[in-house]
Amino acid sequence: MPYPSHVDPAQIGPRALAVVEASGWDQWSLREIAGELGVSPNALYRYVDGRDGLVVAIGAAAAWALHAALLDVEGSGEDHLIGMADAYVNFAVERPHAFAALVHAKPAPDDPRVEPWTALWHHLLETFEQVLPQNGSAAGFAYWALAHGRAELARGPARHAEPTAGLADAVRALIAGYRAIGTVPDPVPAALRSSAPRDA
Repeated sequence: MPYPSHVDPAQIGPRALAVVEASGWDQWSLREIAGELGVSPNALYRYVDGRDGLVVAIGAAAAWALHAALLDVEGSGEDHLIGMADAYVNFAVERPHAFAALVHAKPAPDDPRVEPWTALWHHLLETFEQVLPQNGSAAGFAYWALAHGRAELARGPARHAEPTAGLADAVRALIAGYRAIGTVPDPVPAALRSSAPRDA
C-alpha cells in the first residue's frame, strides 16, 4: 500500500490516542498508529522524536482532552470546583487508557512538551484562586492531590464503588479547612509556578 508523504503533526497525538484507547495503554503498537495515520512505521518517526516522542504526543493529547473536559464544567465557586473534581474522576474511570497515558507519558518539568499538563494545573489554580484568594495555590495543590488520588482509587481498589461518592463533601471540607486556618505557606513546587501556557 502506498503511503502519502505528509502527516499533519497536530493530528498525530489525537489520532494515536484513539488507537491507544481502542487497543489499551499497554497493548498498542507503532504499526497500528502508523496505519491509522497512513504512513509507514519508519516514516512516522520523521514527525516524532522516536518512540519517546510518540508516547509524549499521546499523553499530551490525553492531557488536552482532560483539560477540555474541565473547561466544559459549568457553575461557579464551590459548585464549580466540585464539578471539576467529578469530571476529573469520571475521565479516569470512563477513559482509563487515556488517563494512563496522561499519567505515564508526562515529560520532565523543564521539557517544553510538558505544556498540556501545565495548562491543567494553571486552569485549576486560576479557578481555586477565585474561590480562595488567600490560599488559592496551597488549596489548589491539595485539591489536585485529592482529585487525582480519588481517580486512582476509582480505577483500582475502589473501582466497584460509585466513583464520585462523597467527593463533593471532601471538596467542601477542604475548602472550609483552608478558609479557617488563615494564610499558609505555598507548597507548590517551583516547576509549577511558571507563566500560564496557552489554551489548547
